[in-house]
Amino acid sequence: MNQRSLLPRSVFGQLVLVIALVLAGAGVLALLLGRELATRPATDQLSRAMVSFATVVEELDRTGSHDATLRYLRDAGLSVRTDAPAEAHPRFAPFLRALLTRAARALGPERTVRLGEQDGDTVLWMQLQTRPRLWVSFAHNPRGSGRRFSVGMLLGCVALVWLAAAYFARRLVMPLRTLARAAPGLVRGDAPPVDVRGPREVQDLAQALSRASHEVRAAADERAFMLAGISHDLRTPLTRVQFAAEMLPDTDPQLREGISHDIQEIDAILSQFIAYARDGRDEASEPMDLAEVCRSALSSTRSVWQAQVPDSAPMHGRPLALRRAVENLLVNAQRHGAAPFALTLSQRDGGWQVDVRDHGRGLTEEQARRVVRPFVHNGRTGGSGLGLAIVDRVARQHGGTLQLLPNPPQGLHAVLRLRGA
Repeated sequence: MNQRSLLPRSVFGQLVLVIALVLAGAGVLALLLGRELATRPATDQLSRAMVSFATVVEELDRTGSHDATLRYLRDAGLSVRTDAPAEAHPRFAPFLRALLTRAARALGPERTVRLGEQDGDTVLWMQLQTRPRLWVSFAHNPRGSGRRFSVGMLLGCVALVWLAAAYFARRLVMPLRTLARAAPGLVRGDAPPVDVRGPREVQDLAQALSRASHEVRAAADERAFMLAGISHDLRTPLTRVQFAAEMLPDTDPQLREGISHDIQEIDAILSQFIAYARDGRDEASEPMDLAEVCRSALSSTRSVWQAQVPDSAPMHGRPLALRRAVENLLVNAQRHGAAPFALTLSQRDGGWQVDVRDHGRGLTEEQARRVVRPFVHNGRTGGSGLGLAIVDRVARQHGGTLQLLPNPPQGLHAVLRLRGA
């Protein structure tokens, strides 16, 4: 596992990680500062008070009776014992541990201090130089309320910080998700302007993407307009040529038929160029019947097709673009394949699937990947090289895919999956 895979992939996850690291660093810093600014002065002052207390009690024991010393200590609310208490090793008692170290240094080797337990609490015991020697509890660390209060305060602060961080992280992530959903349409130039509310940088990004989308749309419209003009300018002389070929006397019928076929081929190529340039975005998406589209495309073919089409196939899409896509699949099968031909329309995985089969030479995997690219075609069989590229684009516009598979034992199986525009 590499180091990059350990980091969260989403912006929200990375923000949460950063906040967690900041909280951890702040907690460590607060612990160190609290130790330096609170624990050290308090333990120094308390260790000096212990030295003074021990001196006073020992002097009182020397000048007075031992019973009076005991009574004085017990009246002060201190626990007193003559036997050494059992040594304790608490898991969490930073203040008492610091006090133990400083008190042992201040009291000197003639007095002993240790941590013990009394009634479930951790207690600091100090041995006095009395006769007999006495052990006096000087400070304690009660279990329960203080620790629970500290832990509760810490957890409460962490929860508040996390809630605030989650709110601001959501304000940053949600506009980015909106942009991510709209990005495919913005790149193609067929999405409306995105109204994003969030940080200024995100708004600037949304405005930049909207401007770029508008420029892409304008360039596509200009390209389509240019190709439409070229098509008009070319079709006019082509029509005159065809009319002149028909009117010429003593013309070889085969030559006249060849000229007419070439003119029709040029006209079909021009139509494919315009269809590819327009990209189908000038057609609105609407409720439609895909079964009717398939039947209409089959009726315009000259070959015999085996068709399995349901009575209706409702979906939301662009009827003209889908009609062009199905026709291109039929023409591709007739031009590059061989009979028998078959078309099947069926419902698959919540969408519709169009299967077009022929029994020609078929395609290899490498050829299948190449033919869906624009302007890739077979020079011997003609065509513009845009038919399958248009089908692939229409499939993606309708949330689907185009696959070219083998059709055993021989031929090509084109699979057009559609979900809706």
